[in-house]
Amino acid sequence: MARKLYEKDGRNKVSKAALAGHLGHDSLSGPALGKIGALRAYGLIDANGDDYRITDDGLTALMAPEDSLDRVEALRRLAFQPSLFSAIAKDFPTAPSDSNLRYWLAKRGFSADGAAKAAKTYLATLALATSMEKGYPHSPNPMEDEMMEATELARPIQRRSTEMVDVSPLKPGVRQEVIALDEGDVTITFPENLSSESFEDLEDHLKIFVRRMQRRANAKILGFDEGDQH
Repeated sequence: MARKLYEKDGRNKVSKAALAGHLGHDSLSGPALGKIGALRAYGLIDANGDDYRITDDGLTALMAPEDSLDRVEALRRLAFQPSLFSAIAKDFPTAPSDSNLRYWLAKRGFSADGAAKAAKTYLATLALATSMEKGYPHSPNPMEDEMMEATELARPIQRRSTEMVDVSPLKPGVRQEVIALDEGDVTITFPENLSSESFEDLEDHLKIFVRRMQRRANAKILGFDEGDQH
């Protein structure tokens, strides 16, 4: 997919709508957003606002000689761009068994079905990256397309907005912050005057909440069902 962008616009910046067109879509539909999200998840493209372009590693993967060290190293970095994959690779320097990896995932909140899907996806990506390092023959499809197929990246990625909107307090001494996201608003209600101890407690709870949301977002990026994680 990244090759299609490169063939159309090289390393020029393109809008999200133009990128969707290069990928074969007439609009920013779910499938188009899914492909864009997949390319971003693997670090093949990056974004600055509505401007998208091929990354340095993406360019190396596409253009460097097939057996060059630069290309092999770039492909390995790309393969482990998803945060879930990098976390697995950190804990497992070599390929884990399927059962061991599923257990590791289950301990981190994945359901049995979700752990099985994630383990299969990771091991397929690892095998692909390893085969490239060893110089084994691979299919004639572009590398990034193989990675997309291996991980079944088909879920749309929604753009996040960081706009903060103040809402009138529900009662004296209470405030609300509304974070506007494409999927809907996230509303946080809190006392105006927090003690240092209460702030620390709130910070701890928010860290746990963010980790849970990150796992859910990673699952969507990697094409798992919403119910695959607890």
